[in-house]
Amino acid sequence: MQSISSRWANLFLYTTVIFGAILRFAPTIITGQPINDGGMFYVMIQDLTSNQFVIPAFTSYNHLNIPYAYPPLSFYLGGLLSLLGIPILEIIRWVPPLVSTLSIIAFYWMASLMLDSKTKATLATMVYALIPRSFSWYVMGGGLSRSFGVLFLILSCASTWALFTRRESKYIILTMMCGAGAILSHPETGLHAATACALIWIFKGRNIQGFRDSSLVILGVVLLTGPWWGTILFQHGFTPFQSALRTGGNGSISLLLRIRSGINLTEENLFPLAILIGIAGFVLQGVSGNWFLPFWSVFPFFVEWRSATAISILPLSILAGSAISDLIIPLLVRIKSNLKEKIGDWTGYMAQNRLLQLSLGFYLFYAFIGAFIYDFSLSNYIIPTQSLDAMKWVKTNTPSNSRFIVLTGRSDPFSDPTLEWFPAITTKTSQNTIQGKEWLLGNDFIPFLGSLDTLRTCLNDSVACVTKWAETRQLGFDYIYIEKQKSDLPPSTNSLLYLLHHDNKFVLVFENDGATIFERK
Repeated sequence: MQSISSRWANLFLYTTVIFGAILRFAPTIITGQPINDGGMFYVMIQDLTSNQFVIPAFTSYNHLNIPYAYPPLSFYLGGLLSLLGIPILEIIRWVPPLVSTLSIIAFYWMASLMLDSKTKATLATMVYALIPRSFSWYVMGGGLSRSFGVLFLILSCASTWALFTRRESKYIILTMMCGAGAILSHPETGLHAATACALIWIFKGRNIQGFRDSSLVILGVVLLTGPWWGTILFQHGFTPFQSALRTGGNGSISLLLRIRSGINLTEENLFPLAILIGIAGFVLQGVSGNWFLPFWSVFPFFVEWRSATAISILPLSILAGSAISDLIIPLLVRIKSNLKEKIGDWTGYMAQNRLLQLSLGFYLFYAFIGAFIYDFSLSNYIIPTQSLDAMKWVKTNTPSNSRFIVLTGRSDPFSDPTLEWFPAITTKTSQNTIQGKEWLLGNDFIPFLGSLDTLRTCLNDSVACVTKWAETRQLGFDYIYIEKQKSDLPPSTNSLLYLLHHDNKFVLVFENDGATIFERK
């Protein structure tokens, strides 16, 4: 009986990993290029390799003297892979979905520890792997750092849990290494990893041995990450870190963003089953007096809001797994067999209970189909071929110190591939590209981010709208680059594109089906 039960658990786990891998590799296979972002990382890998793998003071990206303060672990890996002859562009395409797939396996280990059950962990992993938010930002080009960050975060939480519950010294070393990996991969996940592990200590490690072990872990992480942050402090002092810490907004802005992020937690395209089941698990764990997972599920929104949803779905998925195992499956078993006694492990009922088979199978395929539909939406976040040709023209036909205003019409500057990749492909400056400015603007980052929406509206306004935006921020520009929207209609007479054609202060220097470029006289 135990062998049959194990087969059912293994069947669902292996199917989950395969489905999860398909979902993570599908977007870049469909598009043939990196999804969304990664342009800045592309340049930073080039900067690192050209500097003989010594961290340079600044990155050449966008020619703004952006401090090379970003955690560099993924850049070192990308640089080493490029030495093997793999193009950096292909590294940015394929490494993120690969690492995101490995995170599924790491999550299973973490869930099995926190639920103290491998079969319950299988159900939690099924939920996690098929939630779009578990891979959406990790399979993009910028996922080169984000995917490593969340992988090490999961491993850090798992090893910290094992350290305080199993009390084996090997987990001290493992937690040190994984914690350092999280910090050296991504600034936000490094912060979330530290606070999540601190939360685990509060619930599981508040004793003399726990204090000793956690102190050793902290010391080890500081030493392992020292060469990176020591280099940044030597080159720039605390300024880049202070600037990055001030980019989270304050007061009502952060509160509104927390609320909005929480509503769209899993990014499920179809009915949000994962959220509902997770809420059931939240209540179930709370009633049972097990408050760690419920507390962890909301804690990230008060630590750092921009990555909060990506972290919150970790405990949410485990809560959902516990709800499926301890609430939903017992109900299904009792419906079929009218049992009165306590229901045991779910795998013991799979062979004889067709309703249970159909229900779990339905969720597996329902979630997979919903996530696969989401994959097709991700395939829209690429640079159009004609726009790419326009950028190549800019690279070879404009002066090296040229400054551009790049207008695409996309509402989210973090989901605008043309805007981020423009400096990487053209090697010219884009004045309204947001990437990298978190290390420069500090408290001015959020206002600048908000101003980009005003600039976007200039596409349906006058030329003065653009010049006023630039003058207000003391940003000079030599060219306006407008990515054309898909339409069979000619430009409206009140559109910026039309007005630039008839403005004697600007001259048309390039046009194709993807973009129009005007030079300022």
